[in-house]
Amino acid sequence: MEIEEQLMRVRLTEYESKVLLSIIKNSESSAKDISIDSGVPYSRIYDTINDLLKKEWIKKKEGRPSLFILGDINERMDEYVNENKKIAEMIKLNLENLSDKNRYELLPTINVERNWNNFYKKLEELSNGSKELTCVFGFFNSIAFEKINLILKSKYFPKNLFVKSEILNKELIKELKNISPLYNIRVLPFTPKVLLFLFNGKDILIVLPHLSENINSEGGDIKFLEIRNFEIGKILDKMIQIALIESLPLKDVQNLNS
Repeated sequence: MEIEEQLMRVRLTEYESKVLLSIIKNSESSAKDISIDSGVPYSRIYDTINDLLKKEWIKKKEGRPSLFILGDINERMDEYVNENKKIAEMIKLNLENLSDKNRYELLPTINVERNWNNFYKKLEELSNGSKELTCVFGFFNSIAFEKINLILKSKYFPKNLFVKSEILNKELIKELKNISPLYNIRVLPFTPKVLLFLFNGKDILIVLPHLSENINSEGGDIKFLEIRNFEIGKILDKMIQIALIESLPLKDVQNLNS
């Protein structure tokens, strides 16, 4: 079920998700009834219930037998959102504190460099050792798009490509149709004005265009960040899972506009 997968994204196990859904559906239930309704083996039901009690997703009503009811779902979800928000705010703060040095370390896992040529070299380096890739295009530079595709088209691993809806034009749509069929192309209404590449869930490249740059030129003084951090990668991966749900395939967007 889709809702089970969504609950697992907020750090519940498969069994915990099944038990929680059973309790929500039946208001209150005994361990035996929860096991029957959820499909969780009776040999695992008490361990799963105890884990949910510790995490405060459910509550226990004493009796013969004991019954289990829903805890404060809103509070648990707020905790999850706040935790991820703190990580996102940390990233935002670090980005805002960038200085004008050509290359430096912001944190042990974050490097900053300049210019497109250095970016292409780093993209080639990371893609050579990658097994999966997600790209996000928040702006369209036709020259850079062509060179990025030249680097990635011979890399035969799964690729998600998210494109911001407001940058779609005839030229970009034509380019998207011509790129490798290995891309899963999705259109999003929301994404910042950056290029983002997530390799293997942990290695991240983010291109920040110069505010005064001609977007279709390679002459501008762009900055790009190389981030090697598994925790940040996990947060981005969760955001990508949400984006897959909220986005549309390119062909559907074309049909709407035709």
